[in-house]
Amino acid sequence: MDIQQVARRANVSTATVSRVLNKSPKVKASTLEHVKRVIAELDYIPNTSARNLRRGRSRILGLIVSDINNPFFPELIDNFEALARAHAIDVIFSHTNYEVDRLRQCIRRMVERNVDGIAVFTSEADQASFEFARARKLPLVLMNQDGPRSSFHNINVNHRTGAIEAVEHLYELGHRRIGFIAGPGQFQSTRDRRSAFVAAMAKCGLAVKKQWVVEGDLHLQGGYAAMLEILRSSPCPTAILSTNDVMAVGALQAARSVGLAVPGDLSIIGFDNLPVCTMVTPPLTSVDIPRRDIAGHAFRMLLEAFEQLHAEPLATPKVLTQLVVRGSTAPPAAGRRK
Repeated sequence: MDIQQVARRANVSTATVSRVLNKSPKVKASTLEHVKRVIAELDYIPNTSARNLRRGRSRILGLIVSDINNPFFPELIDNFEALARAHAIDVIFSHTNYEVDRLRQCIRRMVERNVDGIAVFTSEADQASFEFARARKLPLVLMNQDGPRSSFHNINVNHRTGAIEAVEHLYELGHRRIGFIAGPGQFQSTRDRRSAFVAAMAKCGLAVKKQWVVEGDLHLQGGYAAMLEILRSSPCPTAILSTNDVMAVGALQAARSVGLAVPGDLSIIGFDNLPVCTMVTPPLTSVDIPRRDIAGHAFRMLLEAFEQLHAEPLATPKVLTQLVVRGSTAPPAAGRRK
């Protein structure tokens, strides 16, 4: 079934059918209804790929994340796809498993698919791949990427504000021995959160103890192992800030495994404010990262870029974080305050 057959059945020109499909106001109401009835009778489905190719647009966006298994991403992906669907835009999705080579492959495949733009929500970055896309005039939106920040659309998540709120909350509760479960140092986002923790400690006049800062792998077991290592130190911290909620849950399990009560013996704060925070006991205090806002900024920037509303990268949106206090934090026990 093609547009010519629809035109013959309706006894109109193909141009008239095209105007009906494109919702042109230049078609008489009676003709519009007649052509719509014929389209329905023939069960005609327009070839949107061909139509978009003629227009020089695919109406497809790419979305790349680091890890599909990371619970940080589903809400972000869902909101991005919902916004795209509302604008009759399709989304091609892929993930890198934190591997730079896979990021390169993802970007190249999406360029080959003639997408109109790509949102890259990955911890890893590859300047050569970004330049490969830019050379083909393909809009990119990145998240917290320092290196290419001046050259591409970039969304800046202010981790520092959230970390300061978290440490100040612990300080006000009476904690002075505060540890940190860091993420892998090769990722921009985890480096940002670690430096934010150091800045927050300095703001409160607290020293960062090397033995209380241990790197995890962003997964549950990584948080569990990091917490056990920190607890081997003497004295132990009375509170922990974790790079993400997943490792914070692992830290919670580790604390319990050695007989510590949370928050009675140890307060724990996570980062991201994932749904899991309300599913554990006690509910986890966490720094909220507004993922729906990030998706909204990214979609708007790509839409405006490929519609050519702006010649230069848009101003960097600043996404603010906020501490959500729940049951995993409390004043330290009387004998553990110093």
